[in-house]
Amino acid sequence: MLSPSTVNDVTQLAILHLRQELDRLEEILVADSPRVPLSGRVLVNEQMIFAQLDQLRHHLPAMVLEAEQVLQRREDILRHAQTQAQQIVLGAEQQAARILDQHLISQQAQQEAQRLRAQVQQECAALRQNTVAELHHLRQQTEAELAQQRQQTEAERQRLIQGAETYANQVLTLLEQVLGENLQRVQQGRQQLHQRHSP
Repeated sequence: MLSPSTVNDVTQLAILHLRQELDRLEEILVADSPRVPLSGRVLVNEQMIFAQLDQLRHHLPAMVLEAEQVLQRREDILRHAQTQAQQIVLGAEQQAARILDQHLISQQAQQEAQRLRAQVQQECAALRQNTVAELHHLRQQTEAELAQQRQQTEAERQRLIQGAETYANQVLTLLEQVLGENLQRVQQGRQQLHQRHSP
């Protein structure tokens, strides 16, 4: 049977994978982006950023599905264990019946068999109740963590887009200033040439 630690390991693995994707996004922004000399800024490859964000969106449903599959497998194992317990009880009852037919069992043994049967049924019921409660808690925890990761990813995406737009605007403003200065120099040069050739 899957233990809570196993389910938690799968959840942690999904979160680790998401963090790796975010690390890759950071690597694209910092390590893989060329720097603008004397500005302390970098040129961002918009296509690579959007591709990485698309990959994050693609992986999130798979992570949720994987967590749900783990929970489903645990429920299947629980049902299988209950079936085995019922078979054990049935086998014990059949064995007791054979012993009764052979007159080799006493009234006390019959009562003990009934007590054991009731005990097994109680333990199975308690096990199912505890496991269902645990599964519900783990599912809620997994969904909460995944929802938080989605929010963080969306916030990071918005921040990156905003930063890229701000950076692009700054670069265009700087380019506009440089072109304006160059245009002004060209106009001054033309005026000087015109003045030299004027009578």
